[in-house]
Amino acid sequence: MLAEPPKRGTHDPADASYLRTTASGFIRMRGKTDNGRRWYQEVELELAQILVREGAAVVVNRSTIRRLYSNKEFRKLILTRDNYTCRFCGQYGDTIDHELPRAKGGHTTPFNCICACYECNQRKANRDVDEFRSSLEDEFV
Repeated sequence: MLAEPPKRGTHDPADASYLRTTASGFIRMRGKTDNGRRWYQEVELELAQILVREGAAVVVNRSTIRRLYSNKEFRKLILTRDNYTCRFCGQYGDTIDHELPRAKGGHTTPFNCICACYECNQRKANRDVDEFRSSLEDEFV
């Protein structure tokens, strides 16, 4: 018995390969602000695919993705996931740090963000995790 082909318009919301750009050459991204207001912007296909693969967005249709979290929801997600514990020193943490800094091409996704205490977040600055850990080791040698 042959399997039925997928119905038109059905897709896996986590399948970034399903995306195709619009005539303008972009993917439409939509979401909601912390107060529930809807927004949208156009993003490049590569960024849209990263956001979907790293769990920050889902595919709505071939040319649209939806951000899964408002800023406030995302912050709560990361801090709760990491139990409000700094991933660097193990102390109480209440800030979000990008493992690969945004300045170096990192994105705000659950995959790239971790809980950090204020001091570690400030000391790490725009370094990636390996550079920061290496600097900590140098301090104690």
